[in-house]
Amino acid sequence: MDPEEVLLSIENRLLKRKLNPAERIVLGQTWNQQTYEQMAKRSGYGDAHLKDTGYKLWREISQALGQRVTKKSLLFVLNEHHQRVSAGTNNAAAVYESNASKPSESVLTQMPYPAGPLPPDSPLYINRPPNEAIAHLEIQRPGGFLRIKAPRKMGKTSLVFRLMQTAQAQGYQTVHLDLQAIDKAIFADTETFLKWFCLRVSQELNISPQIAEYWDPSMGSKVSSELYFQEHILEQSQAPIVLIISATEKLIRHTKVAQDFFPLLRYWHEKARWSPDWQTLRIVIAHATEIYVPLKIHQSPFNIGQAIKLPRFTAAQICELAIRYGLESFNDTDAQTLMDLVGGHPYLVNIFFYHLVSQNLTVEDLIKTVSTPSGIYGTHLRNYLLLLKQDPDLAMTLKHIVSAPEGIEIDAMTMYRLESLGLIKVKGYRAASICEAYRLYFQQQLSL
Repeated sequence: MDPEEVLLSIENRLLKRKLNPAERIVLGQTWNQQTYEQMAKRSGYGDAHLKDTGYKLWREISQALGQRVTKKSLLFVLNEHHQRVSAGTNNAAAVYESNASKPSESVLTQMPYPAGPLPPDSPLYINRPPNEAIAHLEIQRPGGFLRIKAPRKMGKTSLVFRLMQTAQAQGYQTVHLDLQAIDKAIFADTETFLKWFCLRVSQELNISPQIAEYWDPSMGSKVSSELYFQEHILEQSQAPIVLIISATEKLIRHTKVAQDFFPLLRYWHEKARWSPDWQTLRIVIAHATEIYVPLKIHQSPFNIGQAIKLPRFTAAQICELAIRYGLESFNDTDAQTLMDLVGGHPYLVNIFFYHLVSQNLTVEDLIKTVSTPSGIYGTHLRNYLLLLKQDPDLAMTLKHIVSAPEGIEIDAMTMYRLESLGLIKVKGYRAASICEAYRLYFQQQLSL
């Protein structure tokens, strides 16, 4: 079969609908063994869009055939299907019955344990519209300023990796600074922090650091850092720079540094309105909680630019992820059960699916043990328990929270700490357990 025959067969026999242009490109070029990156270069579509189109197509074709189809298996499966049809022995239903209960070996070997951010090419990343589209557009806007807010393990870093990939595909330079990975001494005072900041940006851009040449105590560290950025970094740059600062909530406990640094970021963004040099700088800040720092409204960077808040998965998105794990038999009822259990939390959903695939267990088997010390979240929950045991006041507050179905009111700093740990969700002024699995586990463990 040639590519055109494949397209006609899929349109007329399998899907019984016309393919759109992006779908025709994905199917035709997959048949020619092209990668998504190669397709993107030839077609003008972004590779992320083509990948998303592909995932949806493989799912639809899988449902039509009653057999799991992936980009890698498309050629083999369609040839096999064509031969069965020609011979009059189409047994797709039997194939579905044999495959639906047990994922293939290729699925098992391709699925790493979900312990960290997903790489840009991971098929397990689920878009949560319109957040990704908004984020990708903002970093391409001159002087863009993007704020990404979500509790821990909700996918902030996975999204950051994708933003960096988009930026690099546009020919931009990227800098990613994660504040949770630096020594506590760096937060000692504003000058120490800003010197570190300027040094790290220079290193990430492969620009020779010249901190001493620009630092003038008579002007102060904020003005010195601004001159360093403008004259040493931006004027040398041959392309836009996307500066991503993760875990900015780490500055909350260092009030003086935060009160100097956050207004500085806002000022740099505002300079882009009239300065071509500063328009080349696009700033992204990612944080786990609301930032509680005493700042005047015209100084805060948390009321400017474009803001997105990564939500938990919907039941439909859980079903989509199940298909990507090769779990075709996972249905809407299972998805709603999992929603009630883990609140659509991306990390917890991925853990659930990983064990469902790797241990050949049923949904019912896993649900029975998720909130127990020996269940699939056992290590994850024990790590939280160890942290709480080191802070009896925090533990006591969480105990009260999980004992109240509607949540309770707590002070802002305690709320920040528990939310940044990913243990609670905030409803107005009230804090409640983030999911039923956490509520049951901590209700039992914190009462011992």
